[in-house]
Amino acid sequence: MPNYPTHARWGRIGAVVVAIAVGSAIYALAAAPLLAAVGAVGAALATFVGAIYPDIDHHASIPRRKAVRGFQVVVAAGVTGLTAANWGQLLALAGSLGTGLPDALAAGGLAAVVGLVAVAGVDPAVGVATGEHRGWTHSTTVNFALLAVVAAGVWVLTADLGADARLVAVGLVGAFYLGTLVHLGLDGEIP
Repeated sequence: MPNYPTHARWGRIGAVVVAIAVGSAIYALAAAPLLAAVGAVGAALATFVGAIYPDIDHHASIPRRKAVRGFQVVVAAGVTGLTAANWGQLLALAGSLGTGLPDALAAGGLAAVVGLVAVAGVDPAVGVATGEHRGWTHSTTVNFALLAVVAAGVWVLTADLGADARLVAVGLVGAFYLGTLVHLGLDGEIP
């Protein structure tokens, strides 16, 4: 079975092909050079990530480690943002605990503990979500269904954009799916 360097190499090749196709199509249909350039770059990134994403279900893989690190950054930022947004309530909670510490120190310590526990829970949560290696992340049908739901969500969330930009946004989901097909094709998982 191919390894990360193989998936990444073919992901880069797929990214270039999809970027050229998407950028050219947008330019030809919308005559919008900036939108074509942004769409091409977005499609390239989405295709590459799609080409390595299925292996997040393998606990020792490079994509899994990168995904976990990325999710940990997002979780830490989320805890930090929630702490900042609710600092007054956190100070009141810390004061009610009767620790004998200054309220700000107790509140900061409480936030730090919550943040550390949340960050530590990311890898197990990814493991629970993805299951065993070569499970649902290696299924063309499941990925198509999930990405169809994501594409519908993108379509709804981009309702305020112009039609061209909206189609590009949904097209990036399609580019991600093309990347997954690159990966699954290399793994012999396409029926």
